[in-house]
Amino acid sequence: MFKLLTFLSSLILATSAIAQAADQTPPRELSPDAGKILAPIAVQNAGRPKPFDSFARFNLLACYHKSSLKTSNGKEQANQWLAQLLLDPETAYQVKCFRIRNEDLIADLGLKKSADGHDFYSFNDLRGIIDSQRDRIQAIAARPKDDRTLIESQLLKLSNAVWGYYTISRSFTCLTPEITVTNDRLAKELDLTSGKPVSFFQLYLRWEKLAPLVNQLKGNFDRQNPYHKAIFELASQLRDMQLHEANLASVAVIPDAKDPIYGTWLTPWKALDPDQSLTDHQLKQLTALEAAVTALVHNNSDEAKKQIDTLQSLAPAKILKLTKTELTYNRLDAFTNSIAFYILAFLLLCFSWLIFGKQLRWASWGSLLIGLLLHTTGIALRMIIRGRPAPVTNIYESIIFVGFTCVLLGLIIEWKRRDGLGLLIGSLPGIILHFVGFKYALDGDTMGRLVAVLDSNFWLSTHVVTITIGYGASAIAGFIATSYLYVRLFKPNNRELLQSISKNFIGITLLALLFSIVGTILGGIWGDQSWGRFWGWDPKENGALLICLWLLIVVHGKWGKQLNTLGVATMLSLTNITVLLAWFGVNLLGVGLHSYGFTDGALFNLTIACLAILALTLIPAALIYFRDLATPKNQLN
Repeated sequence: MFKLLTFLSSLILATSAIAQAADQTPPRELSPDAGKILAPIAVQNAGRPKPFDSFARFNLLACYHKSSLKTSNGKEQANQWLAQLLLDPETAYQVKCFRIRNEDLIADLGLKKSADGHDFYSFNDLRGIIDSQRDRIQAIAARPKDDRTLIESQLLKLSNAVWGYYTISRSFTCLTPEITVTNDRLAKELDLTSGKPVSFFQLYLRWEKLAPLVNQLKGNFDRQNPYHKAIFELASQLRDMQLHEANLASVAVIPDAKDPIYGTWLTPWKALDPDQSLTDHQLKQLTALEAAVTALVHNNSDEAKKQIDTLQSLAPAKILKLTKTELTYNRLDAFTNSIAFYILAFLLLCFSWLIFGKQLRWASWGSLLIGLLLHTTGIALRMIIRGRPAPVTNIYESIIFVGFTCVLLGLIIEWKRRDGLGLLIGSLPGIILHFVGFKYALDGDTMGRLVAVLDSNFWLSTHVVTITIGYGASAIAGFIATSYLYVRLFKPNNRELLQSISKNFIGITLLALLFSIVGTILGGIWGDQSWGRFWGWDPKENGALLICLWLLIVVHGKWGKQLNTLGVATMLSLTNITVLLAWFGVNLLGVGLHSYGFTDGALFNLTIACLAILALTLIPAALIYFRDLATPKNQLN
C-alpha cells in the first residue's frame, strides 16, 4: 500500500487544497460517557499493561498535577479527559489542562495568567512557545540533572508533558472519521457514502478496491478530471497520514500475541503499517475498537458499549484479569479513603481527652482499624496487579508499607494499653506517610517495571520486606520515645505511666533491631547472589548498618547502665533521623547499586523533617534534664 502511494509525491497539484482537506475536522458530538466506556480496555505503558482509566490518570497527573480536571461544569474524570483528547483532539487542544506553578517559568516563557489569577494553559497556548524553545530544550536535556537550574528542569518537564499530550492525541486518528470522499463515483466504487466522514481504517479495509484506481493514474493522470483528482487527493491524504501520524502515535492497545504481559504491543497505526503483518485476530480487535470509537464520536453509547464488550472478549485472559483488578483498585481508592479514617481516628482521640474518654477512644480504635483494612486491601490489590508476592517493590510502596506497619503496631499497643497512646503513635505516622506517598504518586505510574536489582520474587519477599518492617518498627519506637519525653515533661510524677511507656519503647526497639539485623543479613546474602559479594559498603547497605548500630548502642546503653531512661528515650526519639537518612537520604547521593528512588525535591523535605525531629526531641529532653538537675535526688523518678 505505502509503496504504491509514494509515486504521488512527485506529482504537482494544488497542494493547498490537499492540505485544507486533510486539516478539515468533521464536527464531533462526543459521548459524555466515552471515558467510562473506554475505561476497561488495556493499554501498555511504562512497561506494563494497565486499564485505560489508569493510563488517563497518570497522564493527567503529568500535566495537571491532579487525577481529575476542574472544569466550568464541575470535575471531569481523567478517563473522559483522555477520551476527548483521543477522539476529538481539536477540541481537547483548547482545554486548559497544563498547570505551571512557577511564576518565574511563566515569565520566562512570556505567558500571562488569566484574569482570575489561575496558572492553567491549553495545548494551543503552549505548542508554539515550546516549539520556539526547541534548541534550548534539547541543550537542557543533554546536560546532567545537577547542572540544570530549577526553571530549566521544569521547562524540560513541561516540554515532555506537551509532547506526550500531542503524541497521545494522534494515536487514534486512524480510527476516527477524519477523511471525507465527496466524489460520488469514487465513493460508490469504494462502497462509501459520499460526503460522510470515514476513518483511515475503513479505507485500509478497502485498499484492494482503491489500489487499482491509484495504479490507473500512473499512465493517464488527467489533472482536469474531477474523478482522477479525487483519487489523487484521497491517496495523498492517506499517504500523508501514514507518514505523519504513525510515527507520533503512542497509545499501544493491540497486545503481543506471544507475550501479552511483557511483549511489545502495537498502536493502531503500527498495526496498520504496510510492513506489519496484520493477523486475523488483530484485525478483529481493530474492527471492534474502530466501531466503538465511531459510535462514541457520534454519541452512540449503547453501540460503543457493545463493541467494547466484543473487544474485551478478544483480549487475553491474563490481561482481562489484570485490568479488572486495577480498575477495582482505582475505584476503591484505598489509600485516600484510609487516610480519611486515620484523620478521623486522630480527631476522635483528641476529643476523647476532653469528653467521653473511653467511648471516643473505642470509636477512634474502630476508625483506625477500618483505615487499616482499607490500607491492607490497597496493598493486596497492588500485589495481585504486579504479580509479586511482596508488598514492597519500590520506594513508593515502601512508604505505604511502613505506614501500614506503624498503624498495625499502634493498634496492637492500644489493644494492650487502652489509654490512647497506641492510637496516637498509630494514626500520626499513618497520616504523615500517606501524605508523603501521595507526593511521590504525583510522579506517575507507581507500578512500573522493576529495576533489575529488584526483579526477584524471592528477595522481594524476604530482604526487602524484612528491612521495611524494620523501618516501621524503628519509627514506632521513636514515636513512643518522643511520647515518653512529653509525658515526663508534663506529668513527671506519674511513675506508673512513665514506666509502662518505657517498657513499650524498649520492647518495640528489640523488635525493630531483630528485623533490621535479619533484613541486613538477608541483604548481604542477596548481594552475594546478585553481585558476587556479601558486603560492598554501598550507601544503602551503610544505611541499614547505621540503623542496626544505632539501635544496638541504645540497647547496650540501657542494659549496660551507661544511659538512664531519659537518655534512652532521647536517643530512640532521634532514631527516626537515622531511619530517614537510611531510607531516603542514600538516594540523594546518586551513587551505588541501590540508587533507584525518587529524588526531585527530596533534599529540602528531608532536611526539614530531620530538623523537626531534632527540635521535637531535644527541646523536651533539655527541659527535663535541667529540671531534674534542680530537683533533689530523692524526688527524681
